[in-house]
Amino acid sequence: MTKPIDLKEKFPHLSKAPIVEAALDMRVVPSVKWDETTLPNILKERLSDFPKIETLREARVQIPPPGKEDNPSFEDVCVGFKLYSSDNLNIVQFNKGAYVFSRLKPYKSWGYFSQEALRLWSIYCELLKPTEVRRIGLRFINKISIKQETVEFADYYKYPPESLKDLNWPLNGYLHHDVMRVPETAYSVNLIKTIQNVPGEIGLILDIDVFMQSQFAYDKLRIECLEEMRWVKNKIFFSSLTDKILSELK
Repeated sequence: MTKPIDLKEKFPHLSKAPIVEAALDMRVVPSVKWDETTLPNILKERLSDFPKIETLREARVQIPPPGKEDNPSFEDVCVGFKLYSSDNLNIVQFNKGAYVFSRLKPYKSWGYFSQEALRLWSIYCELLKPTEVRRIGLRFINKISIKQETVEFADYYKYPPESLKDLNWPLNGYLHHDVMRVPETAYSVNLIKTIQNVPGEIGLILDIDVFMQSQFAYDKLRIECLEEMRWVKNKIFFSSLTDKILSELK
């Protein structure tokens, strides 16, 4: 079986692309000792274009082993820092074991997103010096907003959700989760379809998370890896929606 990824393949340009959030998530093993006291000041100095900073904390409980009468111990631990750009559209997390970059709507372009994600990733590597990457995830959350009370799902999805045929009851909501493996590659995909209802609007959510779980030295990460993951994301996206809605998004 040949590798299915073809980076030369061209996908239609959508001027009304329904992306509400794009994110790059890297799970790592850092080699530098975590220092929650000095790191915020370094981040403020290095990332002046991200003026807002938030401390991420995690409550941990340690249960004593059976037979001991000690009470459980509670610990409030700093696990990372979340920084926001001035317009709150770019968000980056420098966590103890993870790096996350997110771009909220409006999504500019893949070139802008990948360049900014890799720029911040290089700063993360400089400060925390990860010895290996254990997971890379490229996630795109899409929302197709429909200004009507009811919707015919077959107009939007090539493989639409259906109610039980024996009952023929109206389908008011759904949550569908597929996990796929891309043949002859290290990539897998979490594909989630669901619906978000607000007054006067129906939102069709298409959540595509392309990920790779394997251990490799952080300096072996190449742009080609992200380009391949983007190709997988695009292939899933355009294979999920009908020509009718794609023409409306152009």
